[in-house]
Amino acid sequence: MTEPDHTQRPPSLALLRILAGTITCMLVALVFAPAYAGDPPALIDPAFRASIRDDYQTPPRGMTAEEKATYVAPDLTGALRAPPPVSPRAQSEYEPNDGLLIRWGSQNALLADLTVAATTLDATARMFIVVRDEAQRVSAASTLQTAGANMERVEFIIQPCSSGCSVWMRDYGPRFVDLRGMRASIDHTYNRPRPVDNAFPDVWSALKSEPQYDIPLLHGGGNFHLFSNRRAFMTALIQTENAGTSTQQIRDLYRDYQGLDVEIVPAFPTSFDSTQHIDMWVYPVDDDEIIVSEYPEEPGNSLPRQIADNFAAARAAEGYTVYRTPGWHSGNTHFTYANSIALNSIVLVCSFQGQGAKNEQARAVYATAFQDKRIVQVDCSNIIGLAGAIHCIVMHVPDGRISLLFKHDFE
Repeated sequence: MTEPDHTQRPPSLALLRILAGTITCMLVALVFAPAYAGDPPALIDPAFRASIRDDYQTPPRGMTAEEKATYVAPDLTGALRAPPPVSPRAQSEYEPNDGLLIRWGSQNALLADLTVAATTLDATARMFIVVRDEAQRVSAASTLQTAGANMERVEFIIQPCSSGCSVWMRDYGPRFVDLRGMRASIDHTYNRPRPVDNAFPDVWSALKSEPQYDIPLLHGGGNFHLFSNRRAFMTALIQTENAGTSTQQIRDLYRDYQGLDVEIVPAFPTSFDSTQHIDMWVYPVDDDEIIVSEYPEEPGNSLPRQIADNFAAARAAEGYTVYRTPGWHSGNTHFTYANSIALNSIVLVCSFQGQGAKNEQARAVYATAFQDKRIVQVDCSNIIGLAGAIHCIVMHVPDGRISLLFKHDFE
């Protein structure tokens, strides 16, 4: 594998390449001394966290029965193709970020955890929080302030919504690119019949006066991971949902709209993971480091295990350092630690109640992979049954101010 050109990344990222050139696929197991016993420390006073209420029930990451009954997938094969006029560069999540974008209303206790962590544990990160009206803004601000968030780094965005809005920001939010010093966004058509969610990228681009380009693909944004060296991965769900567009046309669209070289890999069966999104079992660490879930030899796990193991082996053969975290299926739920996020100096990692040993194993893996970052575990027990976790409910907003310092021309 050709060594990445690190002049294209901030110098601070070079510090992350602790295991550069390692081809060995690493399994970090229980050889690490536990940092704590049982569940990880709480970010918010437990009594107050337990009092936080949702404004409405969390919509499923999939479709409701009513949505399934009436949904007709749009035909985008004849849609206007108008990519950015200059070569775009999509920033990776492990590069510097301005903050995270979320929608308030459901899973509010978890969103409060993320907001407190981002605004108090990292030196600069901001939270951009979408609310439906002024009353919800006031309520959310009160909750977050009491929880301990630094409200000077919280910005609220109002988008009216009576229905059809959800917490799954990763799936419908804007995808950001650098256009040689200008931050812009790429907007796909959300693969759910939720018009308010689907329209949010338009709200963002108008509010921030940033260019937006519509990529003619039906897509759920969690089925996507990219690296700063231009590589990206998606599962075959992107082909299933865009049957009128060839695989090469899909790859060409991502090249033109986001400057990426996309590789499409097999998807987990829906019986194991209803989303078929790659962010449920993969997380990028650096240009040549990656976390991949590992599944036990149990009935019903054979295909997901094979897909994950084959993916890990292929990356190791290419020169990646591959870390493995536990994954399993129980009670119709896909449990995973890969659905976590890096944000500047911190990494927010899932934990699950009653899984102390696995929680600690996952924490140890992330601590090894991100040695210069603070690992913070967040309780995802109440959301994982809905087929998503931390990564699914946030969108990284890259720090556009750094773009002028680096050359990002991939033509």
